[in-house]
Amino acid sequence: MIEIMIVVFIVSLLLSIVALEGIKLRKMANEMNTQANLKAIATSFEIYASAHTGVYAPADEDNMEFLVKGKYATEDFITAGPVGNYRFQLGAITPDGYDVRAIAVNPVLADHNYQIVTGAKLLRSDTSSSGDTDFKNFN
Repeated sequence: MIEIMIVVFIVSLLLSIVALEGIKLRKMANEMNTQANLKAIATSFEIYASAHTGVYAPADEDNMEFLVKGKYATEDFITAGPVGNYRFQLGAITPDGYDVRAIAVNPVLADHNYQIVTGAKLLRSDTSSSGDTDFKNFN
C-alpha cells in the first residue's frame, strides 16, 4: 500500500512540474506571437507611409481598415477581438503616426503588455495588468 502511495505522489509531482512548465511555454508563445503581430502592424503602416509621401493614414482613423482595403495589412487587429491572449487597442492612428497597444486578456498567461509606435518602435510594460500602460524600451 505504501508503494502505491509513493508512486501516486511521484506521478502527481511530475504532472505538476509539467503543468507549470506548460504555462511558462504558453506565456512565452503568447508574447512572441503578439510581438510578431505588432511588428507586422508597424510594417503595414511604414509601407503605407512610404507609398503616400510619409503620411501614415489618410485622416484620424478608428481602426486599420484602410490598410486592409489597400492591401497593406491582412487583418484589422483592432476590430478582430482577442488574438491569442491579447486584445489590440488603438492608441492613435493619424497622418503623423500610429500607436497600437496589445493588452493581455488573461494576466496569468502573459508577463507584459506591448505597444508599437511610429517608426516601428516596440515597447512593453512591466506587468500584464490591464491598467499597466507605462510602456518602456526593452531588449
